[in-house]
Amino acid sequence: MAPEYAIHGQLSEKVDTYSFGVVVLEIISGRKSREVNNDTDGEYLLERAWKLHEKDKHLELVDETLDTKDYTAEKVKNNVEIALMCTQSSAASRPSMSEVVVLLRSKGSLEHTPPTKPSYVDSDNKNKVCGDTSTSTGSSTSNATTYII
Repeated sequence: MAPEYAIHGQLSEKVDTYSFGVVVLEIISGRKSREVNNDTDGEYLLERAWKLHEKDKHLELVDETLDTKDYTAEKVKNNVEIALMCTQSSAASRPSMSEVVVLLRSKGSLEHTPPTKPSYVDSDNKNKVCGDTSTSTGSSTSNATTYII
């Protein structure tokens, strides 16, 4: 669920963009977003995807049951980056779905602003949201940790 909706109750088309990014990561990984992976220190999917992106190890996210002939490292990287762009903490930083379609149709490596660390539920404290929790108005931003009560 998009942070601005979960925390502030704000609903916009960018909430759908966030959800699309999560679904893309679920398809690539074969994991559910809310499923804690005990093989990776209890990380949630979005947390795991971000950490692998930082290390440029996108292929480690791919579902092991997929045939390696069906994808390339470059396509996996592009799709993970698009998904992470869709899950940016600030709704204003996310692309529109029209922009996502253009990115998905592009061939070769993407020319775009790299994504920043998305918000996700902290795996050690399920009531804690990590990352930027700014509102979509853009009037103020906060990199503080927010607790859901």
